[in-house]
Amino acid sequence: MNIQKYDPDNPSLVNSVVCAIDILGFSQMIVDSCSTGTGDKLLREINYLINKNKQCILPNKYTYGKIKIYTDNMVVAYPIKGDGEEELDEILQNVSEYQFNLALEGLFVRGGISMGDFYINEDIVFGPALLDAHHTESQLACYPRIILDKRATKRLKKYINYYDNAPQKSKILIDNDGQWFLNYLETIFKYYTECNNEYEFERIQYELLLKHKKKVEELLTIHKENTRVWDKYVWTANYHNYFCDLNFPNEKDLKISRKSLLSWPREILNDDF
Repeated sequence: MNIQKYDPDNPSLVNSVVCAIDILGFSQMIVDSCSTGTGDKLLREINYLINKNKQCILPNKYTYGKIKIYTDNMVVAYPIKGDGEEELDEILQNVSEYQFNLALEGLFVRGGISMGDFYINEDIVFGPALLDAHHTESQLACYPRIILDKRATKRLKKYINYYDNAPQKSKILIDNDGQWFLNYLETIFKYYTECNNEYEFERIQYELLLKHKKKVEELLTIHKENTRVWDKYVWTANYHNYFCDLNFPNEKDLKISRKSLLSWPREILNDDF
């Protein structure tokens, strides 16, 4: 089989699966840190976190994929060989793990996944698949979710129809607006192979979900006076609670309180003057 690559010496468009990712609130983080004289500290922290967590998303030598990071943006691409199922599966799994790892650090991302013609080298990213992925990320994702565009969704449906119990099903959820998005909390189940016994496996899952819960609660508190931003973490909290209800229905401590997700009016008090 002729393996497609992104040839640095002879640039040409290659049929690819492409994901564009953006860290939410990063521009404001830069403005705030520089105004308080902590820009260098933020730079070092972000540099450390991205380099620490990008290892899970780096394409292996057999896929000939590429990754490019610039400030708060990332583009990941895999050239497609065959029908593309292997490459799409890999990008779904790797990007989910990256999204999950950053969330545990308090960095939430949104993104878009598309398929089509694309090219990448050290100096340039180019092609309609990039434009589609970026449009999906910037215009449709809205919340801290990475969604598949219509082309990628159609292709994934085709793969799912191949199987009686498709392995891709658990990797994706469908939102109220009909968008297919990465079920990144599913990443906790990969730790099974790293555990010595079932008890340890369940303990690690519990601890990871508890950490995710606390990060979301922190951001709900921080942004409670900024409705536009707060609403994004309300979405994340609802996703977190849905995942817990689905997989850990008896672990009530893992869920985020509904009181944190609602706006409660009150009477005027003397302290308000």
